[in-house]
Amino acid sequence: MLPEEELLLQTIQEYTTIIELYIPYFNTLRDTDKKRFIQRTWYFRRSKNFHFVDMAEQKEIPILISAAAVQLSFGLKKYRFTFFKNIYIMPDAYSYENAKELYIGHVSPKGIFISWKHFLQGYANASDNVNVAIHEMAHALQYDCFMDHAAVDMEFRADFQNLPPVYGPALAGMVVQHRSYLRPYAYTNIQEFWAVSVEAFFENPRALKDNMPGLYSVIGEILNQDPVAITRLDQSA
Repeated sequence: MLPEEELLLQTIQEYTTIIELYIPYFNTLRDTDKKRFIQRTWYFRRSKNFHFVDMAEQKEIPILISAAAVQLSFGLKKYRFTFFKNIYIMPDAYSYENAKELYIGHVSPKGIFISWKHFLQGYANASDNVNVAIHEMAHALQYDCFMDHAAVDMEFRADFQNLPPVYGPALAGMVVQHRSYLRPYAYTNIQEFWAVSVEAFFENPRALKDNMPGLYSVIGEILNQDPVAITRLDQSA
């Protein structure tokens, strides 16, 4: 078996070729950050078990799902979502337990679940503020950081406390004015407000900053990123 570092070097080009075709975020990075992004994606993928449900295994799927997670956590020191060991991929929308409606993604203690069809749709349109991969990874990141385990990111947990003071006025404005830059689903609860806000943060950062500057600032502090300024903090992988 090849040493880990040599194996990693051999995968850089393969991962780059796949990720740059699907994930616009990756293409905004500087070359040094692209390398770090690939390294994190490789390590994230190795830390998870990927289960293909009612579909054939495809080599690029674990790479791209891992890259979606790394996109969110790229500004953080802890990026592997350590609580989660299993990721389940379904070909399309799916039923779950006794729910009446179909799911396109969800997160539970059992793992992270994503419809591959909707994953592709989310990244195919990078400007509609709808991206199931970003949405579910936002839930997973929050879940991971509020569970009790050895790798909890306490900085994320502390920064996340700045979100409720933004959520209250945003919800009140939605109720009174019947409009918001975020889609109505964001106001289901604060968890959905977080996940929908993160979608907009990455898909239309300038529009989110213009329409909801306070929210943009808080999300940026939590994730340690600023897509508008195209800055990436140089944390070690």
